Amino acid sequence: MSKKIPPYWILMAPGLLVLFFFFLFPLGQIVLFSFFKSQPGAGMEAAFTLENYFRFLSDPHYLGILWRTIWIGLATSIICLIMGYSIAYGISRSNPKYQNLLLLLVILPLLTSAVVRNFGWMVIMGKNGLINQALLGIGLISEPAEILYTSTGVVIAMTHVMLPFMVLILYPVLDGLDLNVESAAESLGASPGKVFWLVTIPLSIPGILAGTLLVFSMSISFYITPALIGGPRVQVMATEVYNQTMNLLNWPFSSAVSVILLITVLIIISFYNKAMKKVSPQGAE
Repeated sequence: MSKKIPPYWILMAPGLLVLFFFFLFPLGQIVLFSFFKSQPGAGMEAAFTLENYFRFLSDPHYLGILWRTIWIGLATSIICLIMGYSIAYGISRSNPKYQNLLLLLVILPLLTSAVVRNFGWMVIMGKNGLINQALLGIGLISEPAEILYTSTGVVIAMTHVMLPFMVLILYPVLDGLDLNVESAAESLGASPGKVFWLVTIPLSIPGILAGTLLVFSMSISFYITPALIGGPRVQVMATEVYNQTMNLLNWPFSSAVSVILLITVLIIISFYNKAMKKVSPQGAE
């Protein structure tokens, strides 16, 4: 007698098929291509080789691109966490009738194309842009500062792009906290600062973990902002993959760069998860 297929497999089947054909299968092809040989003018040769990985790992130029990508992702995540936590905390503690309006203001930038927003930042960060004009006007600098086409400019623009995601993840966590726990801590003599650091933040660790991981993973794989704000002077892994694929037509090496980026992200996320579990109340023994 044949066994019936469990109902949950039937419900998961469409999603699993989409995941396989549009994620796992293309990812498998990229991993396979990374071991092929590049043939100038003839595409690539189906031969197993580690040459593409050795080329990347032995070249300081490519290692510098990897480090710059990680640094930009970490800097963006930290800044978004600080700013996003403040905004989400303020919204969660505000009058309930204004919370939806405040969340709408947070979401509004997402309704505008990232390309349009980045072009706006190019105008603001230019030598004759708003930032330089303001700094020159108050006398902090004597000549226009180099902000555009720098890593600092990329981090600023990336923070603007990623901040709404951080707020949208942190807000439900902070809004769902039991305020009676904070009141109990205050009644036991804890100052508002201690209540925030010893009660509110530990209870919001899941949101902090989810928000920083999302922002970090999106930041290190983002292409539009580094390409427009960073230009050719600030190369990251995403722009290098595009350059190797579209300009140099070196599919095996670009696939190897993609795989190295994926492995790097997985390693960083695994260490980050272990570290956060040790400091979170749920992970404490």
